[in-house]
Amino acid sequence: MKKALIIMLSLTLVLSLTACGGGGGGETSSVSPAPAESGSAPSSEAEADEIKYYGIGDAAAVDGIEITIDKIEIIDDLSILQKYAEESVYVKVYATVKNISDEIQFAKDPLLCIVRDGEYDAELSDESRNRDVWNFETEGMYFEEAIDPGETNSGWMVFQLKPDEKEIIMKYNVMYDTVKFKLPIA
Repeated sequence: MKKALIIMLSLTLVLSLTACGGGGGGETSSVSPAPAESGSAPSSEAEADEIKYYGIGDAAAVDGIEITIDKIEIIDDLSILQKYAEESVYVKVYATVKNISDEIQFAKDPLLCIVRDGEYDAELSDESRNRDVWNFETEGMYFEEAIDPGETNSGWMVFQLKPDEKEIIMKYNVMYDTVKFKLPIA
C-alpha cells in the first residue's frame, strides 16, 4: 500500500512539473532586451526591467523631483580643495534638480553618490567631497534647499575618482538603486 502511494505521488509530481515547465522544448528565445538609452545594456534581463541608466542631459524622475546631470569637468587646479589625494582625479559634476510635484520638495544632500564595482577602498570616497572645498571657493556649489513646484536648483558637486576611471555610474542619494547615471569622464 505504501509503495503504491509513493509511486502515485511521484507520478503526480513528475506530471505537474512537466506541465508547469512550459512548451519551449529547450528552445532559446530570439528576443533580446532593449538597450538602455545611454547605449549600454545592463548585464541581465532582470536589471534591464528595474534599472535605467541616464546620461548627460537626460532627466531622471524620482520622488517628485527630476535630476539632470548637465556636465562633468575634471578639476585641474586642486587648490580649491583643503585636502586631496595626489594620485586621485577630482571632478565637478554639475546637476539641476527640478520640482515636478505639487508640493515643496527637498532634494537630498548629498544629491548623488558614485556606485563602484569591486572592493571597498577606504581612501576613495563614493560620496561628494564638497566638505573638502575651501569656504571661499563654494560659489555655485549644490546645496540642499526647499524647491517650490516647477522651480529648479542647480549647482556642482566634487567627486574623487580613481586615476584610471573613464566612466562612472552615479545614483541619486544612497537610497535609490533604480535611478542611475552612466557618465563618461573626458
